[in-house]
Amino acid sequence: MENARRAKTFEKATETYGTGNPQEILVDLLTDAQHWADANGEDFHISLAMACRHYINELNDDQQDERRMNP
Repeated sequence: MENARRAKTFEKATETYGTGNPQEILVDLLTDAQHWADANGEDFHISLAMACRHYINELNDDQQDERRMNP
């Protein structure tokens, strides 16, 4: 499953980012991403909206793959 690989890749990234509660690490990472976007003239919320669309498309792709595997 491609999405399981994506989740594992992110998990590895969070391991280098910090330790502790996974939700706190995610919140800290997203908060710092917002600060980075501000400092670099990027619009975090547009990027977040784009990420949400990518996520939905990737979920849909996985569902289609599962239907093909289990007719």
